[in-house]
Amino acid sequence: MRKRERWQTEGPVRITRQTIEAAWRRRQSGVRLAIRDAACRGLALVVNPGGMSWVFTFKPRGINPETGKRWATKTVTIGTPESHGPDAARVAANALKGAVKSGGDPAEERRAKARERAVKAAREKAEAAARDALTTNRMMDAYAVALPSRPSLRGHGPISPRHAHEELAYLKRAIAQMKVGALPVTDITPAHVRGMLTAEASRPATARHRFGAFSRFCDWLQGEGHIPVNPCTLVAKAQRRIAVQPRRDFLTLPDLARLWHGSASLPEAVWRDLARFLIAVPCRRSEAARIDWSHVDLRGETWTIPAELSKNRDPHRLHLHPAALAILRARWAAADKPRDGLVFPAPRSGEPVDTFSDMKERIERAVAAELAREAEAIGEPPARLPAWRWHDFRRSFATALAEAGVPEVIADAILNHRQSATRGGVLGVYQRAQRWPEQVAAMKRWGVMLEAAIAGKDAPAADVLPFPGAARA
Repeated sequence: MRKRERWQTEGPVRITRQTIEAAWRRRQSGVRLAIRDAACRGLALVVNPGGMSWVFTFKPRGINPETGKRWATKTVTIGTPESHGPDAARVAANALKGAVKSGGDPAEERRAKARERAVKAAREKAEAAARDALTTNRMMDAYAVALPSRPSLRGHGPISPRHAHEELAYLKRAIAQMKVGALPVTDITPAHVRGMLTAEASRPATARHRFGAFSRFCDWLQGEGHIPVNPCTLVAKAQRRIAVQPRRDFLTLPDLARLWHGSASLPEAVWRDLARFLIAVPCRRSEAARIDWSHVDLRGETWTIPAELSKNRDPHRLHLHPAALAILRARWAAADKPRDGLVFPAPRSGEPVDTFSDMKERIERAVAAELAREAEAIGEPPARLPAWRWHDFRRSFATALAEAGVPEVIADAILNHRQSATRGGVLGVYQRAQRWPEQVAAMKRWGVMLEAAIAGKDAPAADVLPFPGAARA
């Protein structure tokens, strides 16, 4: 228990610098010395073992209504000898004395101000804690929980798990690039968004994906009441610079045949078969990577893509021509005729294949080497394969069938293009026919054309099946 200090009083004397220095030398442990100033009544120098301070003692004017007597003596600390010399201490004490004569209570006023400061500090601390709880990274974690139940922008029901994963990946990269992860979401400004767009000006597709994901995140924040307005909406359209020209590239049948042969160079059989399946069947690469044996009817020569795996959330059926069937039957036999499971599992993880960039690079090297050998044999400069992406196979399919006289509406039905000109608007709402026989005929024609190209021949007219919709095209 701390020992109580003993009070000792001296004076009044006129306090000077010498008085202060002498009092400090005389300080004693356990003793508090109060030296009253003769030049200013109520002012005293208090000397403690650990320090000194100026104090002003007074009695407030009036009567305490609770006791019916005069108020008790109160003390106000003015400062220390370091902050106030003797004359400055007297000036401050006289100012307090004047306030008392005017009916004021400096001690109570100081306590009231101290309470105000404490309340203000507590409020600022609570606001800072609330701001910390609303940092962008923390809100992104909450958004990740809510995202899977968000309605799909296309079709019905919530977005797919794959879509949610990709959306979060773009959002994380956008937040990292803007360096706003530790900022409260209320502090994000249009300037942050413009900085991201400027940094990705040379990659408009990347800018578009990141801007879109971040804008949808901000829409959610606004809807939850965390921010008053989406900062992305305050960026002028001219500053977004995210318009991406649609790709128009396509490959001819001979080009596809070269890629088919080039896929033989892939070190894994599953990569080779997947690459050839993408050439043979005009599906999206994500759909092919996730094809399951339970979705395939080899006897019925069909592949049904479930709604949760299709881009537009509609189930989709595709006819399998002989070249596609040959790939699937060989894999089915090699896998011991399974009933379910991935058709194209990654060689090591067993998960859906995601090494498309590596596959593409290897195929391109093989095709380039073959073109160089052919050019050397005839003494000419080597030809070059057009630049391509996996998605270009779908455009190549539609282009080749159109050249063969297949109506666009049938090609669009095979490609599962709900938003296209042939299947959108009022027509898309009222016209729900799939025209399956015509799809089958178109896929058979495509198979014949592709096999002929792979064999280095033109498709004989006799081998091409009559197309039921040709007369209506």
